[in-house]
Amino acid sequence: MSGGALAAGSPVRRWGPWIAMAVVAVAVLSVATFGSRSAPTAQDRVTSLSRTVKCPVCSGESVAESNAPASQEIRRQIAEQIQKGQTDDEIRQYYVARYGEAILLTPPATGVSALVWILPVVALAIGGAVLVIVFRRWSSAPEQHATDADRALVEAARHSGDGIGVEL
Repeated sequence: MSGGALAAGSPVRRWGPWIAMAVVAVAVLSVATFGSRSAPTAQDRVTSLSRTVKCPVCSGESVAESNAPASQEIRRQIAEQIQKGQTDDEIRQYYVARYGEAILLTPPATGVSALVWILPVVALAIGGAVLVIVFRRWSSAPEQHATDADRALVEAARHSGDGIGVEL
């Protein structure tokens, strides 16, 4: 089967594993992103929004995690706003207007804070590109074979006992 699709230097053999890995990655990400989602209930929205708003009196806790009276009041207000038909962004903007941008646990993806969202993706892409380049160099490195001089040196070392004192 010389010259076939699976020959040693064929494109299928070189690119096949990479294509298979890309297909698996896309499938896993698709299922994780678009998996069986039903329409969120009002309580789901309250919980989701509460996780993105910082407790104004607690240190490092979201409104969803905190049992402080201020957090309980914010959760109640979020539920009321959802019942009035406000969108998630409108509710977040209400709290930003009231407490400032620092009330949000999830930074907006605009301006300088967009770097928080973009840099990890860029770093991952650069890391993947570096790995591809390194693996290609390793796989394309010429094979080195022992010369007759190398074989003779090994034989001399094997026959001399411990190999000490063998002259080159």
